[in-house]
Amino acid sequence: MSVKIAAMPSNRRAQPQAEKRAELISAARDLFVQDGYDPTPMNRIAQKAGVTPNTIYWYFKDKDELLLAVLDALLQEDMAAYDPVSQWPLADQMVWLVGRLRQTSTLMATVHSRIRVSPALNEWHDRFHALVEALLLAQLPGPLPPASRDAEIRIICFAIEGLVSHQIDPVTTRQTCEALAARCLVLAGR
Repeated sequence: MSVKIAAMPSNRRAQPQAEKRAELISAARDLFVQDGYDPTPMNRIAQKAGVTPNTIYWYFKDKDELLLAVLDALLQEDMAAYDPVSQWPLADQMVWLVGRLRQTSTLMATVHSRIRVSPALNEWHDRFHALVEALLLAQLPGPLPPASRDAEIRIICFAIEGLVSHQIDPVTTRQTCEALAARCLVLAGR
């Protein structure tokens, strides 16, 4: 007895899994940023990506896993864009970072609201903070006293998060970033 394999309908083209996954991430990113995470149902993401809702679950176990993929994609883009920025003065780097994070501030708010209910998002958030703290530490103008170094880095991170989440105006954002950078110079003894 021979078994026939059903052919793919002629109106669909074969598509590599990575390509389809990227399309789902792109659709989710657009909708999460535009409308927010909670108000965006999975069937709307599927519709935007041109697939059935069940197709999403072939690639992601749930909405949080899709959000993590979106966050990872954004982080990769930001890291690639940061390379030339890393040569700028510290205050300018901070202003740039605030601007980048503001573009996706709804996602930042979602992460903060879900870290208590999603261990995976909590872990991602911790890794994100560790990365930003390491980048800032590498950019400081000289070594800070070990006793205050970690606290100072956290102060900078929390100030940046505050500038993003409260939508502080550009002038105040710049002034705050310049004050943070100046504080680092003083602490480093320069």
